[in-house]
Amino acid sequence: MTSPDSKFPEDAYSGAAGSRSIARLGGTTQQSMQTAMRAQVMRAYADIPFNFAKGVQAGLHELAAALCDAITGFTGGLINLGDWARASRARAQEAREQAATARDSADVAEEAVVQTVEVVQATNSQVQMIIDGLPVKPYWDSMNLTEEASFPRCMLHRRVWDHATVSKPGYVPYTYTYVAGYDANGYPIYADHTVYARYEPSYTPPANTLDGAFIRCRYSGGRKVVTFIVDAVSNPCELYVVVGRMSANGDIRIEWVSPNQTLSIANSRLERSVELPNELVFDVGETAFVGIHQRGGGNPRPLLGANSTDLPRAPGAWPPRPSARFAASGALVAGATVAAGSMSFTSNSVPYVALSKSLVAGPPSKLVFYENFDSGSLPVALGQVSSLPATVSGGVFVVAGGTDGIRRYLYGQTLNYDDVMVTGRIISPSVRHAWLMLRSTPDNKSFVSLNVTQSSVSIFKYENGVWTALSSVETAIVGGDVVRLRATNNLFTAQRKTTSGWEDVLTYTDTTGTLPSGPRTRYTGLGNERADWVNGGGWDYWKAEDL
Repeated sequence: MTSPDSKFPEDAYSGAAGSRSIARLGGTTQQSMQTAMRAQVMRAYADIPFNFAKGVQAGLHELAAALCDAITGFTGGLINLGDWARASRARAQEAREQAATARDSADVAEEAVVQTVEVVQATNSQVQMIIDGLPVKPYWDSMNLTEEASFPRCMLHRRVWDHATVSKPGYVPYTYTYVAGYDANGYPIYADHTVYARYEPSYTPPANTLDGAFIRCRYSGGRKVVTFIVDAVSNPCELYVVVGRMSANGDIRIEWVSPNQTLSIANSRLERSVELPNELVFDVGETAFVGIHQRGGGNPRPLLGANSTDLPRAPGAWPPRPSARFAASGALVAGATVAAGSMSFTSNSVPYVALSKSLVAGPPSKLVFYENFDSGSLPVALGQVSSLPATVSGGVFVVAGGTDGIRRYLYGQTLNYDDVMVTGRIISPSVRHAWLMLRSTPDNKSFVSLNVTQSSVSIFKYENGVWTALSSVETAIVGGDVVRLRATNNLFTAQRKTTSGWEDVLTYTDTTGTLPSGPRTRYTGLGNERADWVNGGGWDYWKAEDL
């Protein structure tokens, strides 16, 4: 099953492994990445017209000289390009003089341009080293070119991480039969025993604690993004991201504390990144401390991480473990100090946290999320936000069980813009509703939806448990129909795909500006319902994208 326009997302896909979209990523080579990075750096500092055949137009040289001055200032003097700038200007002057006396032949001037471009490219390489810290990083280590993590990314794999003799949340039971003894005739007496295993690479820290890991910085420069991964939980407590700096005596000075992230996190597993308002500069060899502080009422979210082994170190060695825990029921603030003696090193769990440069330079890219449900199970990126579950049957998102009620799921990451679209192929439509959601809050208590039955298409507003029909039209919907809802500014348009293209089915204009909008309402999702022994239609695939 594919999307109707065969468009697969390159940067957000959690479907079956080995699918076409994932395989396509293999075409990204180290050379193509370096070329793209070089182009980005040059584009950011100068609009250079690369026309070598017209090399007599030597304005490139002055731009290149200005570029090197800009880079010198940008790096804070980390690279002294003064000599290079002067040499570049000299080449520019030489090119102009030669062009003035040999306008019929651009060969000499072009050579001067090429030499300058080679220097620009070499400089870009050096600047990229300053920005990225290391050459292109392998994906087993990090999924982000500039990321320094608490441990390699590939350690987040599925295996038995822990076991217990009693049931625990997130643990899977395994029952086996053993010989408990023998009766009077010598026959064995069999009994069953159940153990519980945790397969997922996650753990749940206690409430009101800061759980973090130490990261030794391998390049000098600023860091602006913290990455972490949390799992879903009911009634989550407040969650704050904390970045600190370890001093010579082992204390941690808190440099930055994020706002409460629970207000913007959907209830599903997904890699999360939070950007600092200003870069924090660390030197080579300096130790950063990145932690997740969960406090207040509610339940702490499980953190994805790894188990470390007890390896005693010499008493003078610090820190004694790669991670630490600090009890804190009150809010943490920048400028405060966590004393070395107040940190606990008794936990074997190391959370996956990472520091990196800014993920995106310039405006955010337009995203596409796509799920075709061919894996046979619900993707972990889709988080259940209703009390009743859905399931996947025959590659279709459908109602699970026979209980009346609604099923709603949100994708764990937001789109980047307010103008968005959600699309799906409906299977077995009925008198009950199936819907596509956009502009949802992370708790899914407010959103706009396209509701589909076998005889109608409607645009609904949902607010704190109340559905309000904004616009509706009677029209026959059959299995296999592809529908979508577009939101552009305050205009909402429901469309259906036909043999000749997309046709508008109905529209609604939010003239009062009361429908959800803004960064906190960019979640998307899907759902359906069951009532009176009838299931709402299923979804063969689902796609959400920025417009």
